[in-house]
Amino acid sequence: MERAVQIGLALMLVLLLSPLHADENDPDWKLVSDRNGIQVYMKHRDDSRLKTFRGVTHFELKDEFALAAILNDYDSYPKWLHLIDGAEEFDRDGPLNRDLRFTTKLPWPLADREAVLNADVQVTLTEAEESVMIELINEPDALPPNNRYIRFPELWGRLGFTREGNDQVEMVYEIILDPGGYIPAWIVNILLRDAPYFTLERLRRVIRKPEYQNQYYDYLDELKGPGRPDNAAGMAAQASPENVTK
Repeated sequence: MERAVQIGLALMLVLLLSPLHADENDPDWKLVSDRNGIQVYMKHRDDSRLKTFRGVTHFELKDEFALAAILNDYDSYPKWLHLIDGAEEFDRDGPLNRDLRFTTKLPWPLADREAVLNADVQVTLTEAEESVMIELINEPDALPPNNRYIRFPELWGRLGFTREGNDQVEMVYEIILDPGGYIPAWIVNILLRDAPYFTLERLRRVIRKPEYQNQYYDYLDELKGPGRPDNAAGMAAQASPENVTK
């Protein structure tokens, strides 16, 4: 199966972006950090007291099924998703559209928050582009209130991957949110600025762990477009039976 298709599938859960490529020539995006191969950009919305942040990085990824494996492993999220200490799925409309709940661990004296989201995966497979976009849409009323957490009243984001050739991918993570309650805007903006960098830096490392390699997800076949090469059978043959997930 085409690698971009495998990426697409993989990313059905988590987190956050706007056009897939951050354009350093776009005057609305300001580069605020460039370290360790990760660029973080900032954009200010006139209708919000908060800023939008986007992280961009490039790295080698030979086995995109590893992305599916890690993003289906909800218990692993706190290991790489910045400020998140829990994730669970509470509903779904197929493998590419899931309803998720995240809980956060914020530094003292801030109260912990929770996000209730719909994660929608969109895949583009053309001669010019092979990419995946997961849009996260806030659904604060999808679950009853939880007195242990303050629920985010506003949150939107996207996580995107684009195949660049030679086993290289571009990964973009973007987020804008209002945490609710009373938190000064300058503190929220600092937390948001750090989130893209630490999330992308950790994900690049965690994705290489042995437990996420040589997995296979048969529903990836559903995304194979007309005329696309079908390599899924070969991937399935490499995976042991216990690693095949339906």
